[in-house]
Parts: sequence; structure tokens; C-alpha cells
Amino acid sequence: MSVVGTNDPTLSVHLKAFIATGEEMVVGIVGEGSSRELTSLWESPFENETAGSYFSRIGGIVQAKTGLTSKSTLNTTQVWSGTTPLTFNLVLEFYATADPATEVLAAVAALEKAASPEMRESMPGGRVPDTVALNVGRQIIYPECVITHVSKQLDGPISRDGYPLQAQVTLTLQTLASVNKSAISETFRL
Repeated sequence: MSVVGTNDPTLSVHLKAFIATGEEMVVGIVGEGSSRELTSLWESPFENETAGSYFSRIGGIVQAKTGLTSKSTLNTTQVWSGTTPLTFNLVLEFYATADPATEVLAAVAALEKAASPEMRESMPGGRVPDTVALNVGRQIIYPECVITHVSKQLDGPISRDGYPLQAQVTLTLQTLASVNKSAISETFRL
């Protein structure tokens, strides 16, 4: 597996993200604004269900006359409806110390390739994008993620050969599935 991305030995591995695409290991510096998100979905399905809702006119008259409601705290009870896969919003910094083609351009290309399918021209049966392994700062490790978004600014300094000397890439990855509570600790180096 070839290594592309910022290869600055003066930086701690705890400041870097390592993304294994299968063919290449992309190494980027974790930038400001990077985050990890876990979203648990809760809803109150009984919110509009009351005795008065079945007889809305009668319920409204009773409430208007007595000042009493047909709602209870049961109506507002939250019910868990699922958890989305973990989401990683990474801002990765790449810069060249010796070879801008490998340290910047190849890293961006590897991330875009990992997020892209390989479809056939006219027949179904192409390949979906591959999963990647994510290791952020040697602290957060997920063996199977999908890249859902890659964005790179187009401006910045360019070498004499036409290669970018630095790049900031905004990357969104998600675990392939929701993560169980029992598995969360395994993903941190504790």
C-alpha cells in the first residue's frame, strides 16, 4: 500500500488522520473544525393523539368551558426510533515538504477515488464505492467507513510543475452502520 499525503515527520501522529482506501494510505493533518457526530433519533408519536382529538369539537368545547386539557405527559413521551451511523466531518490539511504531486495532489485524488463508484457504461452491475478504514490521531479507529462528501478549494499556491503546494479538504465519512453502545469503547484507544 503506497502512502500519499503530508509526510511531515516533525508532526505528531496524534495530529494526523490516516485513511486506508485499499490501494493507498492517505495521511492528512486534522484541521480546526473537525468533528465526530452521533445522532440518536427521538420523536413523540403521541403528541397529537388525545381523547379530545377524536372528538375535536367536543374536546375544544370542554377545554374552553373548563380550562382543562385532554393531553397528558404520555402525549409528549419521546420514543427512540433509531441512531444514524457515526459521522466524521474532517478538515484535512495537506502541504508539500518535498513532492507536491504525492503529498498534495495524489492525496486529494485518492480521497475522490475512494468516494466514487465504478459504473458500467450501459449495463447495470458496476461497483459501488469502496469502504475505507479511518484512524484519527491514533485515538479513534473505525475499520469500515464510507466517504459521503469530498470538497477541495481550487485556489492556493502552485509549484512550477503545476502541482498544488497545499490543499484543505473537507471530508465527511460515516460508519457503514449504526454503532452499538457496547462497541463505542473499542473505537477509542483508552
